[in-house]
Amino acid sequence: MPDIHTILAHLEADMAPDAGRLFQQLATEYLAGTRTGEGPVSTSLTASQIAERFDEPLPRGQRPLAEVAERVARDVVSDANHLWHPMYVGHQVSAPLPAAVWTDVVTSAINQSLAVWEMSPTLTVLETQVIRWMCDLAGLGPAAGGTFTSGGTEATFTALLAARAAALPDAWEHGVGANPPVVVCGEHAHYAITRAVAELGLGMRAVVVVPSERHGMSVPALRRTLDELAASGRAVMAVVATAGSTATGTFDDLHAIADECDRHGSWLHVDGAHGASALLSGEHRHRLRGVERARSLAW
Repeated sequence: MPDIHTILAHLEADMAPDAGRLFQQLATEYLAGTRTGEGPVSTSLTASQIAERFDEPLPRGQRPLAEVAERVARDVVSDANHLWHPMYVGHQVSAPLPAAVWTDVVTSAINQSLAVWEMSPTLTVLETQVIRWMCDLAGLGPAAGGTFTSGGTEATFTALLAARAAALPDAWEHGVGANPPVVVCGEHAHYAITRAVAELGLGMRAVVVVPSERHGMSVPALRRTLDELAASGRAVMAVVATAGSTATGTFDDLHAIADECDRHGSWLHVDGAHGASALLSGEHRHRLRGVERARSLAW
């Protein structure tokens, strides 16, 4: 077992530019190779065949970084999906911006934590500014705020947690009770909605599904649903509209849905995990008309 000074010497050697170039070359070759359009978009191997490559004891020794890079190229990159391939059709995951790939290196190197300001003095401020820009693009007003999450599922969970806090202010201490409020969504809403409702303790039966019209939530059906819930005395925690459904890319009529929510005083959450970035497009931002009336937005 090498002593601590030897280990530190190896770690410091890995900081050298030559070490970084090993992995930069992997990335550039991957991007260039996939962009040519040669070869398949994805691997023809099965999961079991790929797993055989890594069926080995836990590595306990050390290897030169060049060997590590060589194995990453051979066993990992070789059968990764080729997102920049001209024949790739996006399965939720888009091809990354090359500039963002290089920025990832800097992000990993400085390794800041956004938990509290003193652990990330610049990036905490930067997060706040980027959220401000996003709120402005969505027309949410100067009082709006937000946070980065790991993805659309966590974003929707966070938003519905806020809706629960508004509908049941004492739920954190006393729970949601025997007759919790419901969450209303369209039949093409993402499964993250049902998952979040279950995780929030409301139970999956607290999801009320509204039928579709042209693959989007039917506004007349939503009106009837909210009226029936109100007549039965069942509280509504939130109505979830979808801005870019997973299956069809359909955008719900946010203005019309907001009208119905206003009529009943219901929290409107917009799941824009797939489509909210249309706000960045002069050609397509009209699809988000009405998003400024939402109480929460997953982007």
